Amino acid sequence: MLGMANEMRLRSDGTVTLSLFAHNDAYTLCDGDRDPEHRLRFEFPDDFIPSLQHSKNVIARWEQERLAGKRFPFAVRDTATDEPLGGCELRPVDNEAANLSYWTYASHRRRGVASRAVALACAIAFEDMGFRRLEVVTDPDNVGSRRAAVRNGFKEVGMRQGRILHVIEVDEYTKRVSA
Repeated sequence: MLGMANEMRLRSDGTVTLSLFAHNDAYTLCDGDRDPEHRLRFEFPDDFIPSLQHSKNVIARWEQERLAGKRFPFAVRDTATDEPLGGCELRPVDNEAANLSYWTYASHRRRGVASRAVALACAIAFEDMGFRRLEVVTDPDNVGSRRAAVRNGFKEVGMRQGRILHVIEVDEYTKRVSA
């Protein structure tokens, strides 16, 4: 399952690229931590104050967790400029399933970035890492996030702790990319 390459650039569709987070991404990550939508969706504590040092620490922790096989965070970048547009992560639930989460920085929303990132993350999860099932959990009012999941073949299958659970199995994914 964890046979993922260590290269910085992991997958691209020609418009966006998934890569590992780099030290200098801390500036953009810190700016993103100030975004009210981002803070709402990722349940930041009310007293959280974004800082460059915090963002650097997060990137370092993500790298440690990636190497330990606990979490696989990816920067979503503009392929032409390498500018960070958002991020996504795969978090293993067990040997066969992972949770997928994703975000787009405010100035890049409503441009298909999340949908493209989800497609690339699915390819990594199913083709490179060997997962058999992916789950996405969205807030009912987060229409953009729900659309990104559904556009990539995820089915809304129920609720989990007041949020909508979306699921795609490897067989469904394989049919979609083969068509």
